[in-house]
Amino acid sequence: MNCAVGLSSRLALVFMGFAGGFATRATGADVGYCEYADWAGWARISRGHRAGLASSYDRSGGNDDFSQYEYPEGLVTDERVVTVRTIGGPGVIRRFWMPHLTAKRSFVVRMYVDGESTPRLDTTSSMLFGGTLPYFQSPLVTTFAGGQVSYEPIVFAESLRIESVNKELPSSGGSSPNRHYYQYTFSTLPVGTSVASYPVQPAGRDVVAAMFTNAGSHPAGADPSATEVTWSDVVVPGGGVLVAADLAGPGIVRQLTLRMDSALDAELDALRLRVYYDQSVEAGIDAPVSDFFGAGHDRASYRSLPLGTDSADGFYSYWPMPYRRALRVELHNTSDEAITVDSVRLAYRQEALAVDMGYLHVHVCEHVKEAGDIYHPILAATGRGHYVGNLLYIEQDAWSFYMLEGDDVITVDGADVLHGTGLEDAYNGGYYYNWVGVQSDEPEGGYPASAIRPLFGILRVHREDGVSYARADQYRWQIADRVPFDTSIDVKIENRYAVTGSRWRSVGFCYLQPEIPGDVDADGDLDLADFAGLARCFGSSAPSCLETFDFDDSGQVDSADFEAFALLFSGPM
Repeated sequence: MNCAVGLSSRLALVFMGFAGGFATRATGADVGYCEYADWAGWARISRGHRAGLASSYDRSGGNDDFSQYEYPEGLVTDERVVTVRTIGGPGVIRRFWMPHLTAKRSFVVRMYVDGESTPRLDTTSSMLFGGTLPYFQSPLVTTFAGGQVSYEPIVFAESLRIESVNKELPSSGGSSPNRHYYQYTFSTLPVGTSVASYPVQPAGRDVVAAMFTNAGSHPAGADPSATEVTWSDVVVPGGGVLVAADLAGPGIVRQLTLRMDSALDAELDALRLRVYYDQSVEAGIDAPVSDFFGAGHDRASYRSLPLGTDSADGFYSYWPMPYRRALRVELHNTSDEAITVDSVRLAYRQEALAVDMGYLHVHVCEHVKEAGDIYHPILAATGRGHYVGNLLYIEQDAWSFYMLEGDDVITVDGADVLHGTGLEDAYNGGYYYNWVGVQSDEPEGGYPASAIRPLFGILRVHREDGVSYARADQYRWQIADRVPFDTSIDVKIENRYAVTGSRWRSVGFCYLQPEIPGDVDADGDLDLADFAGLARCFGSSAPSCLETFDFDDSGQVDSADFEAFALLFSGPM
């Protein structure tokens, strides 16, 4: 499986000496499973990729998020053939979701590939999610907390048309199991990308299946060459700071683990993880340990691909964290009392980085709903990058899960909108995480308090009779189905159906491309326009030239800087 073509070892060693720490851009046309297996590539900022979501959300702005299609438009109440979505290629269906109750109604799933008149996939939802098809199997196809979801990639070279057959709905508008809820998450690829269309299965499934099965182990496996920084039995005084690591770049952090076996919730809330890149005074990551790792507060221990709380080293993060000049990891005690940390362990590699490697950033938002509020904000970022998921914690003083009715909405570059069908749907559950329309034939059964999967899960769902309280803590990671953006992204979720005073906390994760030395036109690449700027500065010691093109900090733009630029040069796009 050829996920990416990187820098040759000789060129990497040559360029390791330069302050910028870049390597040539990694590329690769293989799609499907590769985006999971290429662990370092989780941080790679894609160019020309776009994310999309075909869903049954109510186009009128209401809450009838079912039986709505590309054609015919509007709510469809009679039995007829419908076009779910038409997508131009090349591209990949990354995720297909339905509520378990809906999937049992055996809705038609029919896919026409590359303009053909005969469908290449002609099945039903019950067969696809039921494990009867050779392509769609566990662990990439699973049943979870009232939902059923497939992460098996469906690749198409030119186009894909998804067709189904709507089922009749009652004329009274009442509830019916014939309501067709669905979501297809997809990516479109740069024009000219060569891919093999379905039913050809992309290479590398066994590797990814093993990765899913062994969630909690490092996705890239062990690396004996990695350097480790460790701390044991540390007491961080009230108001104090532990500098856990202070690294010179370039490099990439492979893992960060934190063990606090006897910590109280208040201590997990008070201890903040802060990560600074390249001597920036503003932290790229600044989050309470409880929020960042999903720890404490009666949440279930869990193991997901990038993050979890259940390992020999305690809480773990396997998110790749590239840095070019420097990286500093700090633990800040924001309380007045001392906090004991049993251990901290950070593993990293020093290596050259491709020009398209982004930095991990998180955004923490705490929000108490006021009257008239419609959305809870999860992430807002500008620049070039991609969104990779979130943890969301909700509680309200009411015996109701109606707070889960809100749709997730992602706006990319101010224009493209990915609109979901409900909060629990966004995290691959269904019918209030199987607390309504209960399906007994699920791994966790009805009314689950938690359910854990490699890419998504519920850490705590709670409601009890006679108590005015309801809670839902959940996570979902978008790795192959990441959402790229060129200028901006806004991620939010509706809270209009939650009670006033309900409490919302979220941690949104994204990768952002930092400023690139030599990128005169700020287009995120080094091309002919930038080369012209370098040529004008050759031999110069002017501050503006040195700031942009003096890669080796020699005090002059010289032949060494030309050599460095040549290693980064990507040519016209």
